[in-house]
Amino acid sequence: MACPQVVTGNEFLLRTLAHLDCQAQTLGSFGFQSLAASGSLGSVVLGALLALFIALYAIRLLFGPGEEPRDLVNAVIKAGIVLTIAVSWPAWRVAAYDTVLYGPAEVAATIMPSTLPDPRADFAERLQRVDSGIAVLTEAGTGRDTGQLPGDGAGGTFRSVAMEDETGLGLGRSIYLASTIGSLAALRIAGGLLLALAPLFAGLLLFDLTRGIFVGWLRGLALVAIGSLGLTVALSVQLALIEPWLADVLNRRSLGYATPTAPTELLALVTAFALAVVGLLYLLGKVTFQQVIAAGRPALVRMAEQARATPVLRGQREPVQLPTRSRAAAIGESVEALIRRETTPEGTDRARLIGGLAASGAVNGPSGQSLPPVERLGTSYRRTTRRDTRSQQARDERS
Repeated sequence: MACPQVVTGNEFLLRTLAHLDCQAQTLGSFGFQSLAASGSLGSVVLGALLALFIALYAIRLLFGPGEEPRDLVNAVIKAGIVLTIAVSWPAWRVAAYDTVLYGPAEVAATIMPSTLPDPRADFAERLQRVDSGIAVLTEAGTGRDTGQLPGDGAGGTFRSVAMEDETGLGLGRSIYLASTIGSLAALRIAGGLLLALAPLFAGLLLFDLTRGIFVGWLRGLALVAIGSLGLTVALSVQLALIEPWLADVLNRRSLGYATPTAPTELLALVTAFALAVVGLLYLLGKVTFQQVIAAGRPALVRMAEQARATPVLRGQREPVQLPTRSRAAAIGESVEALIRRETTPEGTDRARLIGGLAASGAVNGPSGQSLPPVERLGTSYRRTTRRDTRSQQARDERS
């Protein structure tokens, strides 16, 4: 179908938003049906992925260990999900197409209070009326030449304005149009493109290596839906704020009063909401693409980490924890054995000396005389007397 043509004038913003919405809907529906049609690129790729998945699963059944019933059920469920996403347009339209493109407005209308405009009723028309009001204010000016000021308070004269009227009004309207059209265009076009590529991304669910791409595609759709909801709420708040302000300014100008601060106020309002929209979309993107928690890691990854952490002896089925000894203790024992061998007289049975006898008591020499026990390394040359200073001795004497 032909989308509405964009024209200049009083309906520029309204027709632009209608054209973007039409293009997104057409891209999502026509692109999906084109890729899912028989003989198309999407159907060929999906058929090849399904054939490869079935072949690999059959080989694993023939030569691998016995499969549990749960694995077989999971494989059947994955194949069913892939076929539902990639082939059935009615099911895909109900499950994702309407949810992504039309669901955010329904949810926003439900959660927003009555003080905010309903996004389902003439929402685009209200955005267009704000743009038309800014254009009327730009044409009427701020009344710099009339000399009729609303009051003598701070900001009530043109001496307090540091910006030219035409510059402030022109920048304000430009930022308003750019932020509204740009944010809606990004979300609508991204949603239509992701919906159209569903037949290609659906087959990536079958394999573990490509499942991350499929999850990223789903997160992209979730970001489009949540971002559209957040953008709808932000634009509703902007309308609720700007519409009364703009009506007051136009009323003052119709009565012949000057509005010196109107350009600065308009520029500040639209710039603040443009930055708020960017920050809101960034925050929703961080929420959507958050990292998976540790409990959600695949079982194979957890098993591999456990196998690397626990040493297993060859030939044993159960993991065995190997005894460990510090390096300092090993070096101390080797030096102790070396000193014991060097200090032992000739003819002494060094093999027995290195054993448990030397550590527990005296050892007999070659003539039968008793040798003193060898002290363990670290216990020799130990200070056994108390070292007192003169101050300590004087304190002891006084006490």
